[in-house]
Amino acid sequence: MIEDNQLSIDDRILILSKIPVFNKLKKNAFTELANLLIEKKTRAQEPIFKKGEVGQEMYILIEGEVRIHDGNHVLTRLTQGDFFGEFALIDSAVRSASVTTEKPCLLLQLRQIDFLSFSETHPEVLLGILQTQVKRMRDMNELEDKLSKSYVKISKIKQELEIQHQAVNEQKQQLLEQNEQLTELNEFKRKTTSVLIHGLKNPMTSAMTMAEMLLAQTKKGSELSEYADILRQSLLRMDDVLNQLIRTNEKEEI
Repeated sequence: MIEDNQLSIDDRILILSKIPVFNKLKKNAFTELANLLIEKKTRAQEPIFKKGEVGQEMYILIEGEVRIHDGNHVLTRLTQGDFFGEFALIDSAVRSASVTTEKPCLLLQLRQIDFLSFSETHPEVLLGILQTQVKRMRDMNELEDKLSKSYVKISKIKQELEIQHQAVNEQKQQLLEQNEQLTELNEFKRKTTSVLIHGLKNPMTSAMTMAEMLLAQTKKGSELSEYADILRQSLLRMDDVLNQLIRTNEKEEI
């Protein structure tokens, strides 16, 4: 719970001493700077400032949590002890992002006009601002380097995936061509088999008729009768095989 009149001068001095922007100040300067700070209490989901607004204040987060965002895209979140907007103390540029509270917050605000007046008698504070800016730029350069390496890696992976995709497409095309060839071969086999089956059926029917005539006209048990019976049995087996081929061929047509 954020209470009224929460921070004493000593509390403010302790907080300021932990902020890198002010680490070059002498002890007596902290008291003067602490008196320039303005306490701000906010509700949850309350904007501190919005992208595009002219910035003229720095903020130190004493209690609560804020998000730095560009529209709905959250860039980062800050909590107790963090600070933001420090470059607005020396440059009245527009804000590059918005800051909105996530929870009720207690902040210390330092206005540009008060800071510039303070820096006239304590110019060493400008060195702290400069060092902070240099560190931010160095961090950005490191991030840019990491992003550049990541981009190269992603590009390489993308290229490998494109090669694999091309190979898959080529294999797919080969499979389609092979499937088409297989379909043509199956159709050729079906038609050829059909022609052969029907070509054999007629001679077999004639041969079966002759075998049955021989059996009817010859004496049972004679040598000719036995040959006729063997021929008849062979023709029956062959007819059964041909009938199975016909059924298989008909199924393949479906």
